[in-house]
Amino acid sequence: MKKILSLLTLTLFSSALFAAQSSRSDSIDIRHIKLELDVTDYTTKILKGHASLDIRSLINGQNAVKFDLQGFSVDSAKWDGQNVTYNLVGSTLTLTSPTTFNAMDSAVVEIFYQGVPPSDAYWGGFYYVGAYAFNLGVGFVSQPHSFGRAWHPCFDNMVERSSYEFFVRTTNDKRAVCNGILIDSVIQTNSDIIWHHKLDEHIPSYLASLAVSNYIIVEDELTGNNGITPVRIACEAIDTNNVDGSFAHLQQSFDCLEEHFGTHSWPHVGYSLVPFGGGAMEHATNIHIGKVYINGGLNYETLIAHELTHHWWGDLVTCSTVEDMWLNEGFASYGELLHTEKTYGAEAYKTAYKNLHYNVITTAHINDDGYRAISPMDSNYTYGTTVYSKGSDVIHSMRTYLGDSLFDDGLTAFLNANKFSAVSSTDLRDFLNVHTGVNMTNYFDDWIFQSGFPHYSIDSIQSTASASNYDVNVFIRHRKHEAPNYYNGVPLEIGVYDDNWNLYIYNIMFSGRCMQLNLQLPFDPTMIIIDPNSKISDAITEEDYIITGTGVKNMPQAKARVLIQNTLPLFDSTYLRIEHSWIPPDRFKTNPQNGYVLNNTRYWKIDGIDLDKIEGLVQFHYDGSGNSNYLDSSWVKNDEDSIALFYRKDLREEWTLVNDSLKVFNPNDKIGSTYIKEIKAGEYCFGIKRSGFVDPLQSDYASGNCQLVTKIEDRNLLMRDVKIYPNPTRGTLNIRAEEAMSGNVVLYTMNGQEALRSNLGKRKTLHIIDVSSLSKGIYFLNIINTKGEEYREKIIIQ
Repeated sequence: MKKILSLLTLTLFSSALFAAQSSRSDSIDIRHIKLELDVTDYTTKILKGHASLDIRSLINGQNAVKFDLQGFSVDSAKWDGQNVTYNLVGSTLTLTSPTTFNAMDSAVVEIFYQGVPPSDAYWGGFYYVGAYAFNLGVGFVSQPHSFGRAWHPCFDNMVERSSYEFFVRTTNDKRAVCNGILIDSVIQTNSDIIWHHKLDEHIPSYLASLAVSNYIIVEDELTGNNGITPVRIACEAIDTNNVDGSFAHLQQSFDCLEEHFGTHSWPHVGYSLVPFGGGAMEHATNIHIGKVYINGGLNYETLIAHELTHHWWGDLVTCSTVEDMWLNEGFASYGELLHTEKTYGAEAYKTAYKNLHYNVITTAHINDDGYRAISPMDSNYTYGTTVYSKGSDVIHSMRTYLGDSLFDDGLTAFLNANKFSAVSSTDLRDFLNVHTGVNMTNYFDDWIFQSGFPHYSIDSIQSTASASNYDVNVFIRHRKHEAPNYYNGVPLEIGVYDDNWNLYIYNIMFSGRCMQLNLQLPFDPTMIIIDPNSKISDAITEEDYIITGTGVKNMPQAKARVLIQNTLPLFDSTYLRIEHSWIPPDRFKTNPQNGYVLNNTRYWKIDGIDLDKIEGLVQFHYDGSGNSNYLDSSWVKNDEDSIALFYRKDLREEWTLVNDSLKVFNPNDKIGSTYIKEIKAGEYCFGIKRSGFVDPLQSDYASGNCQLVTKIEDRNLLMRDVKIYPNPTRGTLNIRAEEAMSGNVVLYTMNGQEALRSNLGKRKTLHIIDVSSLSKGIYFLNIINTKGEEYREKIIIQ
């Protein structure tokens, strides 16, 4: 209770403080800040400053102005050249105006100050390290988080924006790098140098920057929508080769950001390397990045991309309150995924996204002390996993809601309409509603303004032959993972596979608790799954495995391990999919069997094609220890020898013991594994004997009528009368169609990488493709003809 009480007190204090900080911007506008700084004393680390602030009153009757300045003493202050009284208490500097300051009155306020600039207790502020002096514009622990006050007078809030001009004195062995364009460098009589930078664009105080060291500038260019954008990277001479290597993919980042978010709006792209091991800071045109990350390799290229994304989200347009920090950091984190997609392709994007989602669903609630809505975010968790990683996670889902075209167009238009201003989540929601024509209110209510995730599952499938077709009923249920409300208007893809592994996608809009999806198909489906392309951030983490022989496959995101011991006659390959659901399994339909209690947090589902052609084991791991990420610790309460595995094919069946399971464990550590000896489709969960225990959980069944949706496959979109032979093949593939066709054929590897592309050429019924250059293995062939019809088939090259 003490922790909760102290956290609540701090939160209320912080919210009130932020409100007071921002309210000053309703009465005073700081239009321009000129800073004259002396950064030559590396011994006592005293920074001397002369700040000139061009201000204008927005209301009548003001007699004083309060600025933020922390850790300094003030020598004097002037108002339009006239000395005025001032009072510095804590970090609040109050200047008394010589006359009443009324609406539209303007003045230049000068403040002369000096002192050792402070740093945050954890991250941010001002640092002297070796030959370096630099700032990081926010403080993770400091309240408010905006930390411009650590080196100059300002309104240290999220909404006040001004242009900046810098005159920085350094010794002659050093260079100062600030926001904006370098106007001049003037050698003084004592050999010191004054560096003059100017930024005409308006930024908040936390984006102002200063870095001083033995810098040289590595110059480059980016080609974009407006032609050439200069690149200036400040580093020591010894680091130039590392800069060349680590920034090798900056053009790809720049390209994808202009593609998705519109034309770059700043005079140049700039980075300054600083001796900092905690990441980077997105100061506009002068990003400060830890030099440890610029090591000549591409290990941290997504960090570079993240900071560049801020030139759109977090510099050009900024959040109006820290409660909406996801607008800055969630989008910047999503920029990492976009960089991966642009640089390495769609399959790499999908892998990176799935890794991100797994990280979010396993750790965000632990790192941030509970399940939290992305907005409004408690200021004590502004820089937490929920804001950064879950923010990125659900922007991936936003892209699914809008589709690529409207996603790009809507966000670009929003940024252009709000350039150099502060915005809120509701501003973005309302703009997208109008501009895209897609009602995004449900999206924001469900994904942004509440905690948790949705969970979608197939309860059962019924397939009935009808003439030459099949009537297929798919019963889909919606449950919740730590979310207070059920989600509405969620776009889902339903993937239907035939026995040749061809995948057909059906798009539905899911609202409510359940749906009966009626499909009329020309084939009996072999497997039906939800969200086969991982387009929605739901409470499932899954992995697919194409089995081509015996061996072991770890599937960490599915929290499973597969051991293939034997393949049966007629085997060429098997498709295996294991899903790990982060919600409790349905409870027993009748009284608990033999005193067993089912796991209260998770269960698995196995699906696949040709599972009857393999023999092996699947290992499921349980962990009730203190490091279990809250999975099993509340469930493993007694001896582990009473743990067993339960199975059911689908919702229509009762859970039954998997009698052929084996357990491997130390009976005292609450950690162990269970193996199933037969790999078959269905649902699996742990159970444990707890004598006399009354299970408080109930199955989350939907009540009332389910949404009914009927979809009939449009056969004109699929080429049925195509034959591919020989398959398997050694050198050539023959593609024969009953009707002449033209178009393109593409072969993909099992990892989704394009292996071969060929134009079908003139319209004819037989096409011969040379595949002799490809390595042995399984490929997926995709034909798209000029009518937009498609054909897909699995190919084996021997």
